[in-house]
Amino acid sequence: MNKILYFPSITIPKSQWLMESLFYWDKVGSIVPLDFLDEPQLLGEHMRKLVEAGLIEQVVPENHLWNITNFEEEFLKFIDTNPVFEPISKLGKLGLIGKNGVIKTTTEIHMGKLRGLGKKLEQRGLATKGRESWYAVEEYTASNFMTYLATVLGAITEYRPVTDSYNELSYFLPNVQQENSQNNRELLKEQLRAKIIDKVLPVPSFIEDPYDIYRFKEKHYDKLKRFRIHIEEFILNLELLPEYQVEERIKLFAESSEDEIRDISDKMKSFKWRMISFATLCSIAPPVLDLVNGISEDSKLDTASATVSLFGAVNSALSRTEIKEIERRPLAYAAIVERQFNKQPSNIHTTTSY
Repeated sequence: MNKILYFPSITIPKSQWLMESLFYWDKVGSIVPLDFLDEPQLLGEHMRKLVEAGLIEQVVPENHLWNITNFEEEFLKFIDTNPVFEPISKLGKLGLIGKNGVIKTTTEIHMGKLRGLGKKLEQRGLATKGRESWYAVEEYTASNFMTYLATVLGAITEYRPVTDSYNELSYFLPNVQQENSQNNRELLKEQLRAKIIDKVLPVPSFIEDPYDIYRFKEKHYDKLKRFRIHIEEFILNLELLPEYQVEERIKLFAESSEDEIRDISDKMKSFKWRMISFATLCSIAPPVLDLVNGISEDSKLDTASATVSLFGAVNSALSRTEIKEIERRPLAYAAIVERQFNKQPSNIHTTTSY
């Protein structure tokens, strides 16, 4: 599964996390209501450009949730059997939720994601009808719902639910303190992956034209796959270590990766300008000149330029073989990313609409 589904918000904020995700995963998805397909301007300029460039795929919940017959019932069961929601619900039923209420932390969620849950949450005092197609949902309820939605959509669309806020993941993970919990392991892997990618994938903070990223990934996809396998294998090996050794192992991995990336980058830089040495030139020049003379002694062939051209062909052949070997190294992708893209100042915007 080499594609991720971002949540909780529709628009993915400009951030280093987003840039790393775009360069690391095959596809990045976002949960987008059907209305937004007809009105792409609702996404905002940055998000719209990413969608147009094919870097962000829009996963429309209305296209999938109809096939999950108990989607609403299961979430309501979770709400009704969780004692945490009882005091929130009591306050909500007293009208103490919303812009002017005591509970100030609400989040807008589009009804395209909620389906019929909007009214049912409103009956429980956990939401109020907002503007147009939006509900103002109590924040804790909203975070639980968006994690639930992303998990369900991920399962039926083969996306891996991922967020840049690990609090969002923890809302829905049961038995998170249990050492053998599968959910706890998945949460740990996401946290480890984010740390490692941040240390070993030197992506720019911002790129003006998203198509540059798309073209780059298309050109270097084989290297991306090798790089990702390298990282994922390292993460799996971390799970075998005692917890107290994990941070130190990540630190050592990052340091060795940095050295290797520098080495790869230097080799990529140098091979382009390397020429056959003078000693080599002298040793092979006579046979080459004999070859040229043997072709046509009567012609006006410029033997000097012919020799240089032949050396160029030899050099190109040798260099191409060498660069192929360099590019097969697992961290070559990281080195190529760093060499091709310059760091630029980030311009981060966030949104609270889900």
